[in-house]
Amino acid sequence: MRLERCTYPQAAAYFAEHDTVLMQFGSIEQHGRHNPLGTDLFAPSKITDLVEEQLPGLMIVPAMPFGSTNRFVDYPGTISLGDHLLYEVVLKIATDLYHDGARKFVFVNGHGGNTKSLTEVQLVLSRMGCRCALIDWWKMCGDFNPSWAGGHGGGQETSANLYIDPTMVDLGAVDDMNLINDLGPAFKTVHYDSVEFEGVRVQVSRPLEDYSQNGWIGPDHPKDASAAWGEEMLNTVANWLVHFITAFEALELPKPTR
Repeated sequence: MRLERCTYPQAAAYFAEHDTVLMQFGSIEQHGRHNPLGTDLFAPSKITDLVEEQLPGLMIVPAMPFGSTNRFVDYPGTISLGDHLLYEVVLKIATDLYHDGARKFVFVNGHGGNTKSLTEVQLVLSRMGCRCALIDWWKMCGDFNPSWAGGHGGGQETSANLYIDPTMVDLGAVDDMNLINDLGPAFKTVHYDSVEFEGVRVQVSRPLEDYSQNGWIGPDHPKDASAAWGEEMLNTVANWLVHFITAFEALELPKPTR
């Protein structure tokens, strides 16, 4: 059940009987030269579509396409709300749904930069007497299958895109990660903002373009991506999420503290 397709009497009828809503979050940001800017939006949206096939009566809120992605603002096309504005927007949406009768919120998130803001919203909703679950879909993939674990714009996300719509992926642009030791040979660049010095990782935040030649980072090379991987992975996440939501709906609510 899509909120945007409901009339207001239909929405009122839903919340008279149910208190669960699913909300989707993504971002518009670079994902390497080979992936589309909307990568973090497409996977949560596809997972939600698959969930809806099994739970057609679940209220689904329109996806939020913009997230907090200040790390990538130097790349053309990237749009970032930042942590504070994203928090304010999500909290306002959730509060309006709360007034309608929503008490159980399931956040399906596709972007790690959103997690800080969404976690803060969770805490506020909990104090209001709600339950709120944050599903960072890409993080749980390694629990289902260790070979599915991935980074940013690597084989994991590229496979998801190949399953969703292969025309979005430019496989001819796939290249090696090619991280640059921009601080010098003694400081090996190992991940986002992370360098290794004498075997110890240290965070040194700086623009990604300073140390990445193509934008993707992770252990999962995009050359290993496939639509079959993406299909199995996203369907596994969706099937698990159906079971999770069913159990989550049965939870008792906490007492409001604010």
